[in-house]
Amino acid sequence: MLSPDLKQRILAAAAAEASPTRRQRVVRSAIRAASALAVPLLLFGLIGGARLAPRPPWLVATTALGTAVIAACALSGAFGRGPSMLGRTRRRLLTAAVVAPVAFLIWKVAASSGVPHMMDPWPDRPGLRCFAVTTLLAAWPLVALAWEQRGSDPVHPRSLGLALGVGIAAAAAVLVDLWCPVAHVPHLLIGHVAPMLLLGGLGVMLGARVLGVRAEG
Repeated sequence: MLSPDLKQRILAAAAAEASPTRRQRVVRSAIRAASALAVPLLLFGLIGGARLAPRPPWLVATTALGTAVIAACALSGAFGRGPSMLGRTRRRLLTAAVVAPVAFLIWKVAASSGVPHMMDPWPDRPGLRCFAVTTLLAAWPLVALAWEQRGSDPVHPRSLGLALGVGIAAAAAVLVDLWCPVAHVPHLLIGHVAPMLLLGGLGVMLGARVLGVRAEG
């Protein structure tokens, strides 16, 4: 049951916000969703796109596919409503945010460890470029999709923001995995896992400011 204070906050927020037509909502949502997909793909093309060597093509396909599944599960945990009209539980959101980075690391190492030299260190590639690229690819989708979800979580908006940030960073990691041939564990931690944590933190900040229901006045 919702508390009287929470009910009043929801009603006040609904009354204060202008109601666009259904067509306007659909068009705006479509534009935000399209930009969240198009911007990272454009940036990915500008940095050179997929690079296979020195990895065998099957390994690139395997690691990217596994990362895509992990990202899809993480985003499903963030966007899905679940059995409640209030969305996923805090526990479900936190679980999605924690599992995604760990699952990515395990999957990447497990897939690469059986291929000669794939786990070797690259002294000139500590992971800073991958960190920057992942953050760059995920930044606009996080803003666009957080805005799309604004005011949608009156109960635990910070947890939703965390799950959203990690899930979007995991989706960006799919493209970065196609671009980056390094599977050395310290590189993965710095260049691929750390951005998920950073975007998760930014998601918490956006959740507090954008995703929660606020009373006006």
